[in-house]
Amino acid sequence: MKVPSREEYVELLHSGVNKLMQGLLYKFIIGYFFGTLLLPKIEILTLSYRNQTPLGISWALVAYMYVYSMYLFFDFAGYSLFAVSISNFMGIKTPMNFRAPFKSKNIKDFWNRWHITLSFWFRDFIYMRLMFTMIKHKWIKSRVNIANFGYLMLFLIMGFWHGETWFYIVYGLFHAGAMITNDAWLRFKKKHRKSIPSNKFTQAFAIFLTFNIVCFSFMIFSGILDKLWFS
Repeated sequence: MKVPSREEYVELLHSGVNKLMQGLLYKFIIGYFFGTLLLPKIEILTLSYRNQTPLGISWALVAYMYVYSMYLFFDFAGYSLFAVSISNFMGIKTPMNFRAPFKSKNIKDFWNRWHITLSFWFRDFIYMRLMFTMIKHKWIKSRVNIANFGYLMLFLIMGFWHGETWFYIVYGLFHAGAMITNDAWLRFKKKHRKSIPSNKFTQAFAIFLTFNIVCFSFMIFSGILDKLWFS
């Protein structure tokens, strides 16, 4: 590893301080607000509707979905910023682990922005190797079916990696389904490019839709449905 020059190290120190302050803001202020102050109250409120609404679904559960998603992001991104900051102080330029994931225009774009170190590791060492093996041995002829099977295996493994509970596995399968659907839409969009509008409104809608799909998946991931339906 190349030792940075004085000018480069001063720049890294400046970056490290900025990342440290941003991490403190994310984790100990915004994350604390969503995760410690707000989330437990909304969880109690959500569970209070357990026997009063069909399947326990209520406006409180929708609120829980968004609050938990905000908490997960700011807490996770916060301590990731600490790691980047410390590496900068040590003279190492480390890439960001989160790149504005809630601005993603589709679910594939999301996984290129969310927890990049983990998602790229799964992509490179599980998905791509599985793809190469299946193509080499011609287990499945259709490239589309190969990709879809790869998504299914990738996110199923990712679900089990988080834990052997049904909501982690369903979370993984949900994202596999989202990736398969996204690819199908992109193929359809490519064929009908002239008839499908593309403007600021459609781009904003794509971000809005992706954000809500991701938040719904985080609600599954949180385990609140397990408490709501099975406790």
